[in-house]
Amino acid sequence: MRYSILPAVLSTTLLATLAACGARNIGGANEPAVEGEAYEESSSSPGTSAGGSREYARPHQQTDEVNLDAISGELPPAAPEREPHPLAGLSDKDVEAMLLRDVSELGPASLGRTNRGALFGGVQMESDEGWNIVNPRETWGTQETIDYLTHSIRRVGEMYPETPDINVGDISRASGGHIAPHLSHQSGRDVDLGFYYLDGSAWYSKANAKNLDLPRTWALLKVTVTETDVEAIFLDRSIQATLRSYAKELGESDEWLDQVFGGPTSNLRPLVIHEEGHETHLHIRYYNPIAQETGRRVYKALLKHKKIKPPTYFKKYKVKRGDSLNRIAKKFKTDVKTLRKANKLRNNRIYAGRTYKIPKKGGVVQPAKLVLPERRVPTRFVQTAPATAVVSEAVPTTSGAGSKASTSREPATE
Repeated sequence: MRYSILPAVLSTTLLATLAACGARNIGGANEPAVEGEAYEESSSSPGTSAGGSREYARPHQQTDEVNLDAISGELPPAAPEREPHPLAGLSDKDVEAMLLRDVSELGPASLGRTNRGALFGGVQMESDEGWNIVNPRETWGTQETIDYLTHSIRRVGEMYPETPDINVGDISRASGGHIAPHLSHQSGRDVDLGFYYLDGSAWYSKANAKNLDLPRTWALLKVTVTETDVEAIFLDRSIQATLRSYAKELGESDEWLDQVFGGPTSNLRPLVIHEEGHETHLHIRYYNPIAQETGRRVYKALLKHKKIKPPTYFKKYKVKRGDSLNRIAKKFKTDVKTLRKANKLRNNRIYAGRTYKIPKKGGVVQPAKLVLPERRVPTRFVQTAPATAVVSEAVPTTSGAGSKASTSREPATE
């Protein structure tokens, strides 16, 4: 009797299990989804080294979905006019002739938007004293972006001797365009930058009040805000609160901190904006007054002479119950293979309620000519580190591989 009952019990259990799975997941291309599927990331992902890739579990893809235009608040007044743009006074025919004569005369061009754009004539950032490049293939940017970033890192090193190297993650590819898993990082103006840690944590480690080197990380953020042309800094709100509290202890005013982080005394759009998944790094987006204007002026000529290809951009689609990759592919006039590649799917399984990327080919959407806003500088100076701690560029420092950072939360002294 016991042998006749066993198959029935197993059959009942199996049916119940399948029913439960069906209630949680939806099939893609005739194959049911499985919860907890690993996500294969690019080589700049946590736990990877340059040139390789690795699978690791993540709850969602990083998508850089914040729409700055949807965030309330005004921008500061326009900054005073600086030196004329290198292409100022040249006609479109002159610019086209320059492109055909010697493309290097143009300099780097940031084309289109950060989430639908390209990079032309970019500069590759390499490891140097003060920073470590996580993935060299994806650290191409405009000259302005590289200059802003290296300026901020070196300023921290001047204020705090024996500062360890900071990790630099993705910027853009050599020709810009899409980098998985980002939607932005397409035009050479976005940078993923690590934190300074007290315990030497590795790239992409989650920061918190205990392991974050507050003096150095705050100095980095303050220099970025006050001494570079930054458009936005994406950062998890928990890290924002920790940094703001530390800055307040140093004596920074509520009025200026409200301009930076948002608050009741400011009507400006905050510079530091919460973005999910950014408790492991800073995502800095710079204005590029030179490279953006160059891109605006030269884009049509680049297309005309086939110097660039129309980049891929992405639409977002939230999967509904009953969807499949086949159905989604037909809806957006693409194919299953392209959808799988765009979302780094190892099979045809998809999940109801998740958002997937739909690749589209098309031209760059050129924004209007940039009106560069004033930098947000506090009206009252608060010294981040005493003057005696500043190190001249001519004097060697002890930073670099193998050096140990001071674990003190106080600025360096004599």
